[in-house]
Amino acid sequence: MKQDFLMKEYGLCFEQLRFYDNRHSDIQKFLFTLTSAVATAQFAIYKFFQTPTKGFFVCQTFLSSIVFIASALLFLSMLQNRLYFVYITRQINAIRKFFLETEAQEFKDNQLYTLTDFPAIKPFSVHTFQLLGAALISSLFAGVSAYSIYPALDRPPCWWFAATVFLLVALVEVIVGITYLALLGKKTADEAIHGRSRKST
Repeated sequence: MKQDFLMKEYGLCFEQLRFYDNRHSDIQKFLFTLTSAVATAQFAIYKFFQTPTKGFFVCQTFLSSIVFIASALLFLSMLQNRLYFVYITRQINAIRKFFLETEAQEFKDNQLYTLTDFPAIKPFSVHTFQLLGAALISSLFAGVSAYSIYPALDRPPCWWFAATVFLLVALVEVIVGITYLALLGKKTADEAIHGRSRKST
């Protein structure tokens, strides 16, 4: 009975793992589609005005601000998705390790994963590069919005202000991402998601 439950859990975890992996890619695709569409719309508005007028910069500030908020939320969704992906992977590894130690002791050439204490953030993971890309896109739109604010208020564009906003947003998002995954990745799923350990009542 114990083995039947674990085998079912193993299969369901693999389905959930695929779901989180696909969701990560879907969020990234949506982010690229959104930002590409808005960038195209901004170019169309620029062509409509023929020259960068105050009206163009007002539109650009508004659109860039909306996309910055949306892309920041998508970045946070990718962070959460990565954490859930890690918890499911640890569960799969734990079940595989259990079966190798109890049901297949004679199998000495295992080629798959059995670690359950690996970190949630890995510097050279594809997920990490995707998260960094999402943070970069989000911060770019924050910088564009900041650049457009000055001309929208009938003042000369300010490159240093836009660059400062871009760098600050990028830095904050990267630090938030690293901190989130580093801290919650050390906890069990119950502790991280529900704020309680298994022994809590």
